[in-house]
Amino acid sequence: MERMKQLARTAVYWPGIDAAIEMATRRCDSCGEHQNKPSKPPVHPWMLPEKPWSRLHLDHAINFMGRDWLVITDAYSKYPCIHLTSSTSSRATLDLLEEDFAHFGLPHTLVTDNAPTFTSEEFQSWCKERGITHLTGAPYHPATNGAAERLVQTFKQALRKSSLPPKRALQEFLMQYRRTPTSCGFSPSELLNSRQLRTRIDTLLPSPAHIAQGKQSKEASKSQMTPDLKAVVKVTRQYKAGDPVYALYHGPRRDKQPRWVPAVIKKSLGTRCFNVMVIPHGPVWRRHWEQLQPRYTTEEDNEPGEEVDTVSELETDHPMEILETVPQTRRQTKPKGTPSVPEYGPDNLRRSKRTRKPTERLCC
Repeated sequence: MERMKQLARTAVYWPGIDAAIEMATRRCDSCGEHQNKPSKPPVHPWMLPEKPWSRLHLDHAINFMGRDWLVITDAYSKYPCIHLTSSTSSRATLDLLEEDFAHFGLPHTLVTDNAPTFTSEEFQSWCKERGITHLTGAPYHPATNGAAERLVQTFKQALRKSSLPPKRALQEFLMQYRRTPTSCGFSPSELLNSRQLRTRIDTLLPSPAHIAQGKQSKEASKSQMTPDLKAVVKVTRQYKAGDPVYALYHGPRRDKQPRWVPAVIKKSLGTRCFNVMVIPHGPVWRRHWEQLQPRYTTEEDNEPGEEVDTVSELETDHPMEILETVPQTRRQTKPKGTPSVPEYGPDNLRRSKRTRKPTERLCC
């Protein structure tokens, strides 16, 4: 059209000459019948389904390596299913679809081209009976079913490069394709089945069971080596000087004396050990916090009695040795009628206290 305008301007002119040339060109039937294709419009992609196995794209790869193939791909997860088929008839195609649908369920939509296999009455009635919407694109416009067309191209390239027989090469391709992460970071198997396929590359990685066992052993060793800070804080807050407690008794006649003896916290020796004084005026024992129990009583019962002026230490062979004790030099005088309180001494010694008698020998 532009060349026609340039040629006309070299010889003639009248007002509106360009518009007249354009009108004459548009009305020319020969020009319209032999003009080029229009420029491609902007790409209009399919909407992503809300869940996997909702919309499937189907296509046939005819006479590839001397065989026919049915190619299926899920629009959501890109999960591929490819079958060798001896026929491209509607009945053979439906048998293969029923095999896949038995594994993954019925989809909502099927997208195909306008091949006789998919436009037959048998195929249409089969989809209608199962509540499946069948969509087809314009004839000779493969971009409408671009997902299946692209999978056909990828599948053909993989089988051409493989040195395995076609059937084994197909299974190897499907496993690797389903295992490889897509652009979203998840593999087709993860998006469809919510789990990753195990392939040969996974043998290089530790199994989840070994990882879990390693974490458990690490936490166990950490708990044994590192003190429980919360328990330490709880202990230091639970007992302080003057608090009434019950102390575990380790002295003589343990079977006849109470197991837990009333006492009062005298001093804290770190976070877990304490000096406790047996009431009313018993000795001072060193006890671990596991050997103490809280005692709930009145303030009068907590009076440890009058203490002596001097303090002496008693040494024993027992690990829970006495650190301090109050000598009996100046005791309180008990009024008559006061019930007797058992007096507790140091912790039970390891050596025997029985009186040894001289050996009696028989004379001949």
